[in-house]
Formats: sequence, C-alpha cells, structure tokens
Amino acid sequence: MQEIGRRRGGRTRINPGYFFVAPLIIVMIGLLLYPILKAALMSVQYWYMPKSGTSGNYFVGFDNFLEVFRDRFFLQSVTTTAIYMGLSIPIRYVLGLATAMLLNTGFRGRGIARSFIIIPWAVPEVVACLVWILMYELDFGLINHLAMSLGIIQAPLGWLTDTRLALGSAIAVAVWKGFPFVAIMLLSGLQSIPDELYEASSIDGASAWRSFVSITLPSLKPVSIVVFLLLIIWSIKDFGIIYLLARGGPSRVTEILTVYIYKAGFSSFDFGKASAAGMIMLLFSAIFTVVYLNIVNRGEDA
Repeated sequence: MQEIGRRRGGRTRINPGYFFVAPLIIVMIGLLLYPILKAALMSVQYWYMPKSGTSGNYFVGFDNFLEVFRDRFFLQSVTTTAIYMGLSIPIRYVLGLATAMLLNTGFRGRGIARSFIIIPWAVPEVVACLVWILMYELDFGLINHLAMSLGIIQAPLGWLTDTRLALGSAIAVAVWKGFPFVAIMLLSGLQSIPDELYEASSIDGASAWRSFVSITLPSLKPVSIVVFLLLIIWSIKDFGIIYLLARGGPSRVTEILTVYIYKAGFSSFDFGKASAAGMIMLLFSAIFTVVYLNIVNRGEDA
C-alpha cells in the first residue's frame, strides 16, 4: 500500500493519485452514502407529511418499523416479491442456459444470433414495457390476437388487469428482459470447458444427457453461483418493470417491495414508514451482496 504522503524538505507531499480518486469519492458520498444515511435517519423519525408533527421531525425510535410490520400490505409485498423472485430467477436461468448451449453449437449465422440475443437486455425498461403493454392490450393486443387465432383462448384476456394473470404477465416480461444476460454469462462459461472432456466422455459411451450432467453443469457451477446471486440482488431491488406495467395493481397483486416503498413515500407521503421499509430491503440486499463479493473474491484467490 502506498503512503498517503511523503516528507520532503520538512513538508508532507501528498500522492497525486489521490487527487484523481477524490472526485469519485465525492460523487459516491453524494449519490450513495448520504442518501442511505439520510434514509436511515428518517426511518427513526416522524415524517408523515399530511399530518406534520408539532415538534417537527422528532425521534420515534422503532415505531416506523413496527408500523411497517403491522401493515398487511407490507407482508403481502414481501410474499409477492418472494413469488416474483422464486419464479423469474429459475426461469431466467433455465432459458438462459438453453440459449447459451444453442449459441455454443456451430451453425450458420451464429455470430449474428449472438448479437441479436442481447437486444432484450439492452433495450431500456421504459421502451420494453411500453411495447409489452401494447402487446398485452385487451382488444387490439398481439398476444390476445395470436392466442385466439390459434384457439388457445376463446375471448380476450386482461393480462395486466386480471388479478389471476397480472403477476405472471409481469414475470414473463422480466424473464424476457433478463435471460439474455444469463445466456451471455453462461456462454462464456461453456466456452471455457475443454473439448477433451466431451471427447473422453464420448469415447466412454456416455450419452449427451450424461455428459451434460457430469461435465457441463459441474463446470458451470462457479459462474452459475455468481449469476444466481446477481439475479437475486437485482430482483430484490427491481422496480421499473412492475411499476411501468401495472403500478402494483390490480388490487396490489403485483406490488413487490420496491413498489410498496414507493407508494408509501410518494402516494401516502409517509416517508418515515417508507424509509423503514427501505432499510429492511437494504438489509436483505446487503446480505446477498456480501455473499456475492465473498464468492467472487474466493474465485480470484483460487
């Protein structure tokens, strides 16, 4: 580690490198550290804007946290978030793995296919959600039109307005948006597997399925762990897709934790309660982030 300063002629000389790092540190403090500390402070203060406290934003301790846990909509949002993660993450992984294995085979136009597969992930969420909203439209949407043309359904369905379909429809968009990242990550892992392993397996008479189970999956384990942890971290703090598609509706069936926090703050204007819920979400995100960093560092040290 370099010293912060060196003495020369009785004066301390500061390493010039710190002047280059200083702007980044200032930005991180302003955009990351300060908002977190401010939210932590607000979580233990009275911040219900429609009914201002006579003593201002006074200290209330853990009252905001207790109010959050007593709110049935918070518990419902946690359950919805768990369902959202429990379905979208495995489907994204399986679909990404299948795509990666297809792209790892030799066929004409493979390079173009690899370029196009990244498009869903690269498209901005706002644009993607607007397109899917049009496709889900009740009367003129493409999905209803195709489903009725194929005889799958007899009448148009409200994919984003039916309480039975809204969450699944949002998960479908999340899967479509996220599986290309998984595919690219797993493709890099597949390309690192030596061909000699598959050749030896073929000589031993192993089937394609046996080679997949005994060679491919174990070899992809390191990158798969990283992918799963990243998907978990991103899914916990996901907001744009759910909010843009259905704003947590209908009847709050798609209201995941981030949407709950947003509504508590900017619809009910109870910023103390919203901050408390945000701190709870931050705790879960921090746990998975620490696990992810430990795994990455362990891989670098190996």
